[in-house]
Amino acid sequence: MALEGNLKDFSIADMFRLLASGRKSGTLHLSSPDAEGKVCFKKGRVFFASSNWNRESLGRRLVKAGVISEKQLRQALGLQKIQKKEKAGRRLGQILVEEGYLDSKVLENFIQDQINDTLFDLFRWDDGELRFEPDEECEDEDIGVSVSVENIIMEASRRLEIWNKIREKIPSMSTVFVMASAPGDKSMEIHLKPKEWMLLCYLHGHRSVRDLIDLTGYNDFETAKILYGMYSVGLIEKVEVDQDDA
Repeated sequence: MALEGNLKDFSIADMFRLLASGRKSGTLHLSSPDAEGKVCFKKGRVFFASSNWNRESLGRRLVKAGVISEKQLRQALGLQKIQKKEKAGRRLGQILVEEGYLDSKVLENFIQDQINDTLFDLFRWDDGELRFEPDEECEDEDIGVSVSVENIIMEASRRLEIWNKIREKIPSMSTVFVMASAPGDKSMEIHLKPKEWMLLCYLHGHRSVRDLIDLTGYNDFETAKILYGMYSVGLIEKVEVDQDDA
């Protein structure tokens, strides 16, 4: 029997804790008027999550991030299909590691980051429906790496605290920043990293935060966090804020 609820009465964190304590396996579906997502569980741990913002398979995400090559992904998927009996059941992640395409710790960290990014999107929902379908499988997405619910909730709480602070300065994705005409004294203390340089280079043309997200491929949290840091030290300045698009 499916387990259902509404986010106004039953938070995502509450649902996660319930599924973790019961070591449940299945798929949690989330829906709202303008978005949807799903989270896949195995014995109370999360091994996959997707939302409107990120629906690519984990294998494709590994390629896109440059962790493995397109050829290595094809080879690993091919091996998964023709595995002999003694190696039957190997998930994609196990194959990638055993074939030497990437280190197991790199894979684990990458998957945890990707799951946390997607779940941070879902944890920000104020309204929506929850439905857990027990034993509904996401086999194509299971690459053999999972994340504990406790770690997920701790990371989401940490990000939400930072996000609320950021939103005081960047209340809308339509906010526009430009290079400061007279950078503050604190800006001299900044040593920009590649991602920060990338955002700085795209600031010309009165581009909004949403434009910068589209151009760079960074998620909204990462983009806003970088802009918040540069704004706080006076390296960039705000041009306008559209409160209707918060």
